[in-house]
Order: sequence, then C-alpha cells, then structure tokens
Amino acid sequence: MLATVGIGVQGVAKLLVTVVVGRVFGTETLGQTTALLSLSVFVALLWPNAAGNTASRFLAIALRGRRSDAAVNRLLGVSMLVSSVVLAAVTVPIALAWGNGPGMVLGGAAVVVGYGLYCYARGAQLGYDRAPRVALWDSVTSVLALGLLVVACVARLEPFVLLPLAIGYTVFAIACWPRGNGFAPASHESAAGVLGFAAWNVLAVVTSNGLLQLTMISAQVTSSAHAAGVYAAAFTLATPASMLGQALGQVLVPAFAHRTDGGSLRSRGALLLVVGFAAASAVVFGLVALLAGWFLPIVYPAEGAAAVADLRYLMVAVWVFTVGLVPAALLLAAGRSRQVALASVAGFVVGAGLMALLGPVAGVAGGTTGFLVGSAVNLVAVVGLGVRRG
Repeated sequence: MLATVGIGVQGVAKLLVTVVVGRVFGTETLGQTTALLSLSVFVALLWPNAAGNTASRFLAIALRGRRSDAAVNRLLGVSMLVSSVVLAAVTVPIALAWGNGPGMVLGGAAVVVGYGLYCYARGAQLGYDRAPRVALWDSVTSVLALGLLVVACVARLEPFVLLPLAIGYTVFAIACWPRGNGFAPASHESAAGVLGFAAWNVLAVVTSNGLLQLTMISAQVTSSAHAAGVYAAAFTLATPASMLGQALGQVLVPAFAHRTDGGSLRSRGALLLVVGFAAASAVVFGLVALLAGWFLPIVYPAEGAAAVADLRYLMVAVWVFTVGLVPAALLLAAGRSRQVALASVAGFVVGAGLMALLGPVAGVAGGTTGFLVGSAVNLVAVVGLGVRRG
C-alpha cells in the first residue's frame, strides 16, 4: 500500500504538470511535453529501470542472508552514472528532430537523467524493505516539482516546463541512493550474474513496458501537432492507472526473491494474487473509462471532449498491460528474467509492427491498437510461463 501510494503521488504530480502545461501554454506544448516525458520513460527502460529491478532483488537477497551488498551497489551505481550520460546524449538529437527548442531539449535530457536515477534508487530502497521512506520522498519531491512548476508558469518560462520534474526526480535519487546494509560478510553474487540478470531484464522491460511509451511517441510522429496534443490529454490520464501494476510489481520482486517455486502460478496464493488484481483493476479502469466523458472536459477544457474516445480505448489496452506486470514480476523475483524477456519479444514485435503499419493510416488509434495487441501477447506469454514451473 505504501509503495502504491508513493508511486501514485508521483503519477498525480506528473499528471498535474501536464494539466497545468496544457492550460497555461496550449495544446501543442502539451503534446511536446508529453512526448518528451514518454521518451524519458522509454529511454529509462534501456538500463535504469532494469538496474532498479536488479537492485531490489539482489539487495533483498543480501539483506535476508545478512551479507554485505557493497559490491552490488558499487557495480550498479557505476553502471547508472555511465548510462545516465549516454542516454541523455542520445535524447538530445531525438528531441531536436521533433522540433523542440533548446530549453525543451535541455529539460528532456534532464528528465532522462533524473527519472533514470529515480528508478534505480527507488528499486534499491524497496529491496531494503523501506517502503515508508520511498512513500515519504515520493511525496516530498512531488510537492517540490509542483512548486517549481508554478514558478515556471508565473515567470512564463515555457521552454523550461520539464525542469521541475527533473529536479524532483534528482532530489529523490540523492535522498534514497543505496548506501549499503552494513553487514560485513561479502555477498556471493558475481558481477556476471548481476549484470546478466539486469541485461535480460532490459530486454524484458523494453518489450513489455516500452510499448506503452511508444504509443505516445507514435502519435507524435504520425499525427498532426493538434491531434497529438488531444491524444496526450488521454494518455496522461491513462498512464497513471498503469502505475498500479508497476507499484505492485516493484514490491513483489524483493518480497518473493527468496521463494523456490520459480514464480509458479500453480500455488493458490500466487494465482489468487494475479486473479484478484485483475478483477480489482478492471473495476477501477472501467470506472475511469465510464466517467471519462464527465471529467476529461473539466481537466482539459480545450482537448477533453475530443479525447474521450481515445481515453476509453486506451484504458482497455492499459488494463491488459497492467495485469501482465504481476505474473512477470513473480517470474523476475524467481530470477527468470531471460524467460520473461524472450517471451515478451513476440508481443513487442507484434505491437510495434502494428503501430508502424496502422499509425500512418489510422492515426492515434493505430498506436493504441498496436499497444493493445502487443500487451495481450505479452500477457499470454508470461501467464504461460507462470503455469509452467521454472
């Protein structure tokens, strides 16, 4: 619950940022901002997100075994610092190619670095079983980001609207950076084992989570600036819902890391967890879709009415995606990142292929269709792996 509250607060903060940007600076700026945020989340999948998952598992194992995690922290910490520089450098030409000015490019690169460090530090703290600390700093840095956004809006600093989020993420990373568990005996985990798990996890998270971010990027590339801005209104309300599965998944990895059943869904408890989450999230997502016609025009007066159909379609796809995160997390906790990655490749290929095929023809709906079909393939694959004992 604490981890869900924490990530929920961050999701609400990101949503409020886009709402304020859309209201103050207009539809086109909203589209650019949302696309750059999606790019930052997608780029984080190329290493920081996987590093956070790896830290949560291996730090939890070291803590339970009362062994030092200094080697793991040092290895993952150095990898994070190097990857942050590389990924920020890759972001710059992409943001320029999308027609962003220097201020937006700077903000986009800063969010890439800050969000990546945030993902790693958050995963490490959950590995230490410090959900209260995570929730506290999620809340503090969200308030900080919103306060800085108000300053940017009052000063009419439109090119720098992404910097408040970047600063908030970076402050969280500094406050929650893993500093070791204090145990003296060395951990038995080899560098090759840690990096191997992380490398397969990169493929796993890119092929599953990456489709969600590609949906917004596809809209930005294949549609007009106005259509992408309208779609961004739906997207910014749909993506916080997916954080429910991500929050639960981040907790399950360290919590189930010591189990020896290989992430099997044959156990009654694991099966009830997946089915119960699917049913509960269906109710929540269904209510969001049902009430979209009422609250979207309130949140986004300029784009809301036009975005209702987009949001309802997106909620179906996001529900399928979110449900698949839970069995995937159980498999990752068991160390089966290679199997999760290989099983998820098919869904990513199918989904991205449909986006490329349908995007130029069907516009933003083509991207959503690709995301829905690809997520369904991922869900079937991880459930199949969970039923089969590792």
